[in-house]
Amino acid sequence: MKLSSKQRKIIHDNIKLSLAEDETKNDITSKLISTKKIATAKIIFKESGVLFGTFWANEVFKRIDPTLKVKWKSKDGSFINKGRTVCVISGKAKSILIAERTVLNYLQTLSAVSTYVKKYINKIKNKNIALLHTRKTIPGWRYALSAACVEMGCMPHRLNLSESILIKENHLKMIDDLNKFIIKAKKTKKSIIIETKNLRDLEVLDKLNVDRILLDNFSIKNLKNALKIVKNTPIEVSGNITLKNIKQYALQGVSFISIGSLTKNIKAIDISLLLQ
Repeated sequence: MKLSSKQRKIIHDNIKLSLAEDETKNDITSKLISTKKIATAKIIFKESGVLFGTFWANEVFKRIDPTLKVKWKSKDGSFINKGRTVCVISGKAKSILIAERTVLNYLQTLSAVSTYVKKYINKIKNKNIALLHTRKTIPGWRYALSAACVEMGCMPHRLNLSESILIKENHLKMIDDLNKFIIKAKKTKKSIIIETKNLRDLEVLDKLNVDRILLDNFSIKNLKNALKIVKNTPIEVSGNITLKNIKQYALQGVSFISIGSLTKNIKAIDISLLLQ
């Protein structure tokens, strides 16, 4: 997993916060267990899914007790069948118990995202379309959730407000002269994306020479009409795109599909850590 120094710092800060909020240094239950108790534990998938989050799990174990031995039997991005052991941990029993919940929080959440994204990727593979996740993320978890998406081949729409210029409905209400605004925007040398919810604006938007036009909540019928109007600008579609209809949208010839639910509507994968 490739991370910039900034991203790595944010992730480490998130891990530090997750341990602080759990008061891991003051686990009054585990403190009662003798430090002489040595144990082995297994992390087991209780349902099938894609494994992701080993980096986060390793960091938690290391921060709790650097003497713990952690051995992964599977790599991030691997599909794991129900009942399979993916990791074996050995060392002080109390250290494993202190780390348990935080490790599982990361693994269950991030594996769920990778599993969900994989389903979408499978629907559009070989269609030459970029699947994008959005900034609709759990606060503090964006880089972790993005990593879970990227592992499956889904790229970020933009990770933060500084990466590209995205002109949405509310921005347009505050712009008096769109042409002048676009001229100013181009001076930033950042990519420019402009959103619309209707067909009537497309002819004008197509002449602005922006990087792409985002069609928000377009039906298949309206998308087909939009593609007849837009001749010069790549098209992105977003809004109400599901596993049931994504293939239909992909077949129309769009360049990008962005889906907020990939990092927002997360149903945790059932993963357990059991002492042996």
